Amino acid sequence: MSEASCIPGRLIELSQHAGAANMAMDEALLNSVAAGAPPTLRFYVWKRPTLSLGYFQPLAEAKAWAEQTGVTFGDAGEVDLVRRSTGGGAILHDAELTLSLTLPMNVSDTGAREATYRNVHESIADELKALGVDAKPFRTLGVGAVERERDSAAMSSPASKRDEPFLCFQRRTDEDLIVSGYKVLGSAQRRTKGALLQHGSLLWSVSRFADVLPGMQQLAGRRLDLDGFVRGLQQRLQRSFGIDWQSGALLPSEQAAADQIVTQRYANSDWTTKR
Repeated sequence: MSEASCIPGRLIELSQHAGAANMAMDEALLNSVAAGAPPTLRFYVWKRPTLSLGYFQPLAEAKAWAEQTGVTFGDAGEVDLVRRSTGGGAILHDAELTLSLTLPMNVSDTGAREATYRNVHESIADELKALGVDAKPFRTLGVGAVERERDSAAMSSPASKRDEPFLCFQRRTDEDLIVSGYKVLGSAQRRTKGALLQHGSLLWSVSRFADVLPGMQQLAGRRLDLDGFVRGLQQRLQRSFGIDWQSGALLPSEQAAADQIVTQRYANSDWTTKR
């Protein structure tokens, strides 16, 4: 698709923030795009290692994991703890790349939601292939792939199974990307009236707090260029969605909303300990 036929979109380039701020920015963007802001693509990393609990996960599971691994949470500890607004298993965000894509969308358009999920993952797989890394959706591997969870804090019911691993990257769902038997990419969606947020985590390198999960650099056996990967992926997502991503930033009103959301939710112990 030519740039002339693309609709305008906003690109928030790779930046680093604390866990609570990252979650709040995604939520503020979801609300803003639903109210008429342009489609927004954001790339980010994490200021400190952060464990994000799925919306429905009990806090007790995080405490049990921390006891088993010797990890300590909080400002005085090694790892921050937040609760996401999307479902699924816990994610240890450390040496990873996170992408959030926020699009205007009718909440009832299930086909568009599924297409968005798959198109993002296909774009990432194609860009990894350009780096010489073969990543395939779990559903294509012929090992009994299961249907992907449809993550939504507002509409999903708690469907976690007691026998599922605690960490999301030890689970497998249909569209997860797999390299050499290891999951390297998982995503979740949240929808609201008028917009859809999809955020996804790509394990770029192994974390010392979850050393059973190799990242892209370990699986590729060499150092990979993160900035180059992000540039290439941006171009693929432009072609896939027909959106001309132009560099921008959060509006002052969006930043103010994100700051308020941090206080009300993601840095609020009542939100984190609600389950």
